[in-house]
Amino acid sequence: MENSLRIKIFLKSHKREIRFVLYFILFFLLLQIAHYSLKEYTSSLLVHKLNAEVSSKIINFITPAEKSFARGDIIGSGGFTIRIAQGCEGTEGILLIIAALCAFSMGIKQKISGMLAGALIIYLANLIRITALYYTLKYKPGMFDLIHVYVGQTFIIFIGVLFFMVWISRFAELDEKRD
Repeated sequence: MENSLRIKIFLKSHKREIRFVLYFILFFLLLQIAHYSLKEYTSSLLVHKLNAEVSSKIINFITPAEKSFARGDIIGSGGFTIRIAQGCEGTEGILLIIAALCAFSMGIKQKISGMLAGALIIYLANLIRITALYYTLKYKPGMFDLIHVYVGQTFIIFIGVLFFMVWISRFAELDEKRD
C-alpha cells in the first residue's frame, strides 16, 4: 500500500516531466516512421548532395591537395574512398531535436525556430564528423572505429543535448518573465 501511494505522489508531482517523456517518445517514433518510409526518396538529397558533396567541398577547402570528389554516397581522393552509410547523414539527431522541441511546452514560434536552428546545428556538426572520419580513415585507419562509433556519435549527441538545454533555458526564462 505504501509503494502505491509513493507512485501516485511521484506521478502527480512529476506530471509535466512524464508528459514530456511520453510525447517525446511518440513524436520520435512518428518521425522515425516517416523518415524510414520516405528514405528511398530522400536518400539522394540527404546522403549524396547535403552530406557527401558538401563534405567533399569542405575537405577540398581545408586541404586543396586532397582533390576529393563525391560520387553518390562515396567521398574519394585518388585511390581512397569512404562511404556515407544510411543513418550516418545525421537525420536521427535532427529528428531527436525536433521530437524534443515538439514535446516541450513552449510557443509554436519558439518550437519552429528551434527546430530550424537545431536541424542546422546538427547538420553542421555532422559535416564536421564526416570530414573528421574522412581524414581519420585516410591517415589513421586504426583509429577509425573509435572515432566513428564512440567519438563521432557522442559528439552529435552532445551537440544535440547542449542545443536543447540552451534553447529551452532561453524560452523557459521568457515564460517565467511573462508570469
